[in-house]
Amino acid sequence: MGFLNIRNILVTDRSVAEFCSIFDSEITVITSQLEHIESCFEQYFSEPEKQKYKWVQEFTFMTIESVVTATRLLIEGHINASGNTMRISYESICLAILLSAESNVVIDKGKKAKPINFYKAYEQGKSNTKAHRAVDNVLLNASTLGLVEGSEWLKQAKNFYNGYSHASITTMSSLMLPSGKPIIAGGFHKEKLDLYKDHLQFIVRYANHLPKLIEAIALRNLTSN
Repeated sequence: MGFLNIRNILVTDRSVAEFCSIFDSEITVITSQLEHIESCFEQYFSEPEKQKYKWVQEFTFMTIESVVTATRLLIEGHINASGNTMRISYESICLAILLSAESNVVIDKGKKAKPINFYKAYEQGKSNTKAHRAVDNVLLNASTLGLVEGSEWLKQAKNFYNGYSHASITTMSSLMLPSGKPIIAGGFHKEKLDLYKDHLQFIVRYANHLPKLIEAIALRNLTSN
């Protein structure tokens, strides 16, 4: 790939004006919701008093920070990085939900699996409480966690963003234009409009759900173990 000017790619400012102009309505919705989400976080989360509260607060913050960063990365044309960062956001909100769960949940596979206290299992470092299992754990316990209506969009998002978490055909295809020309370090490409739109639709839907999720998490009894 010697024909590429790597230094120019790395240090030259790139305008995001064209992307923002084409997708102004989506970005306006996302911005408005993220500002609302920020207000929710500031309203409901004060300085943590106990470890459980601290973890829930931190994962909730990571949820918000990651979706903001993912949106910025997408606007700059970093499709794979944006998708991977969105997966972090989904895992973070799911960990916050699980850690604040008021009922025991099932995280082991098999017919003999029994509900457990997720917080205590996480505190003990149980392998099934790790971040990469968080979305599946929430989906498995959707009814117990009060997410029956939300399980479908969460499942769709999981399937969409899993493709951006590893070296895959999905990640490779985002780096190629129909002409076969490779894309390095993002940038705006009209040939990728449909892909940008797909990602924005997931971010918009997610941003619309987050305020209620954060409020529900915050109103749980986070100071008890």
